[in-house]
Amino acid sequence: MNLKAALIAATLGLTGLPFATMADSTIGATAKEAKTDIQRSATDASVTTKVKAALIREKDLSAMDVNVETQNGTVQLSGFVDTKDQQSRAEKVAKSVSGVKEVKNDLRLKGSIGG
Repeated sequence: MNLKAALIAATLGLTGLPFATMADSTIGATAKEAKTDIQRSATDASVTTKVKAALIREKDLSAMDVNVETQNGTVQLSGFVDTKDQQSRAEKVAKSVSGVKEVKNDLRLKGSIGG
């Protein structure tokens, strides 16, 4: 390619075609990752809702004092309960919900100092 043709090609961006193809594939990969993240977030939100609903159905457990968060199928329970029995029951209920892979029980007893 002579100098004039090279300058024209550079001006038109023709020398960047391989990079454009790489950019397109990177954008496609990013879109797929975003879709996966959205699906995962939707699944986590669904699991959180199901766990919270199951806790509400428990008669002797104040679900309003229990916070539920889910990330990648791992449920974290936090907040306060009255007894150790309620603490372990909340964990058992969460583990029984479809989609829960693991439960981290950070529930604290009301009135306990220092957790």
